[in-house]
Amino acid sequence: MNRERDTEQRDPGRWFWPALAVVATGWLWLAIGWSQGPGFGLLASVPGTLLLATGTALFLWPGDRQITHFMAFGAVCSLLLALPAAGLGGLLAGLVLVGLSLLCFWLAGYAALYQDALPDDVPAPVMGARMVAKVALDEALLAYFVATARLPSGARLARDVAEIRQLNDIQASETMPDAVGDWHRAPPAPDAVRMAWRRAGGHDFEHLRFESGFRPDADLPGAARWADYAGNHEMHAWVMRHDDGPRPWLMGIHGYRMGEPMIDFSLFDVDYLHRRLGLNLILPILPLHGPRRAYKRSGSGYLDGQLVDVLHAQSQAAWDLRRCLAWIRDTQQASRIGVLGYSLGGYNTALLAGLEADLACVIAGIPLADIPAVTWRHMPLLQQRQLEAGGLCLPDIQNALRPVSPLALPPRVAHARRFIFAATGDQLVPPEQPQRLWHHWGQPACHWYQGAHLSVRREAGVRAFVADALVRSGLAHDAPDGQSLTTTA
Repeated sequence: MNRERDTEQRDPGRWFWPALAVVATGWLWLAIGWSQGPGFGLLASVPGTLLLATGTALFLWPGDRQITHFMAFGAVCSLLLALPAAGLGGLLAGLVLVGLSLLCFWLAGYAALYQDALPDDVPAPVMGARMVAKVALDEALLAYFVATARLPSGARLARDVAEIRQLNDIQASETMPDAVGDWHRAPPAPDAVRMAWRRAGGHDFEHLRFESGFRPDADLPGAARWADYAGNHEMHAWVMRHDDGPRPWLMGIHGYRMGEPMIDFSLFDVDYLHRRLGLNLILPILPLHGPRRAYKRSGSGYLDGQLVDVLHAQSQAAWDLRRCLAWIRDTQQASRIGVLGYSLGGYNTALLAGLEADLACVIAGIPLADIPAVTWRHMPLLQQRQLEAGGLCLPDIQNALRPVSPLALPPRVAHARRFIFAATGDQLVPPEQPQRLWHHWGQPACHWYQGAHLSVRREAGVRAFVADALVRSGLAHDAPDGQSLTTTA
């Protein structure tokens, strides 16, 4: 697609004039809220302050990505409080606040799209109301992620700098394998497996457990810290099997902060994949997620822990996922095995594509391709500056984590069995990430949908693409509902 057509239309300019509507909404919230007394005034100050601050910042200093994150979040808070405001200040005031809240939400998504620059070979997002609303949902989620992330500071930041330097020194000393593929040892199939029937969200499934068996090299920085995550030593997976003989298997790899049955079953639409397409499913739980968590929230410490911990997390993820594959091959008489992953799961799908040659297909959905680049993009500027002041830049982190990068591994799965789908308006995983993987994989079948990260489950084109990929790979006999493959290079 020709991206040249948008150059003049989307020039962000010096001032972002629509932000003045957000400023006005913030002032209105403060005025109405405090006119009803200090109790409601304090509540109204949450959306009021967020919208006033982000609107002013977007007008005067457009470009900082976090402005639109917190503007979208402020708009959501505004919408939630508009109903109580109607009860206190009257129906008209409530309706005005609802309308302005929706406008601010829409403007947050619009500004995020308007100010973003995409690579030339990524289709441009269509700047319609639906697309902008999808992007605004991504923005609100990013506000939550950034606000609650365990950001590096003080002693922890100094530890990041020291550990990344140490890891780069180890790599330079040639004590680590030269080939990234040699870093990942092929694990044996688990010899002691426990299965228990469970039910969640209206679905019966088996809960698979076995000892992970992964231990990081004791000479690597952060190895002892990683080994101390005791709950992470056991591997967990959700399994759905048919009882009428050997069937193809599909491994579904979840995204960041997932790993709970109901959330995972919704993401992978198990009714469709297991019941309608007839596949056996295994949904492994990534390290530090779900029942393997080390903190209160699923996934904490995986991407927001010490930077070196990403090396251990991804090394263990590859090890555990390959042990699951070995269990299927050794005990389930699988005719074919495919892998489908979303977001962080897409990253791990891409990693498996460089390690396991005999997979029937690898389908990387809205995939991360370069974890350091994405975390650097979403990291507040203050933390970036502190790391740089300590002598640590993005290329240093990328080099240190190269052993677990799918971009450093040549794909071993055949070209015709590689598939990618991605969103033109994705704010969590910027489109240049799946685009880089697409180039690294030799430009295989790729579907770009007009949506965002969180809208992926509601995109009909994605289901059609996945269904056709499964048919092409021999995992399914036909695609229900007349679905067909749509590719965009």
